[in-house]
Amino acid sequence: MTINVSNPIAELRKSTGYSVEQLSLVSGLTELEITKLETGALVDPAKLARLMSAAGIRRA
Repeated sequence: MTINVSNPIAELRKSTGYSVEQLSLVSGLTELEITKLETGALVDPAKLARLMSAAGIRRA
């Protein structure tokens, strides 16, 4: 898997095959929150952790 360093969260979402709407349903975050996380306008570790967990990324 290749991750775009300039926007790794959006690339991760795309690599899992989720649309913003689908990831919103799975993660419990709003579409706006996901978009803000992807663009860097929102930096919230708890929300980022929820997003990563919903995308299937587990913490080491």
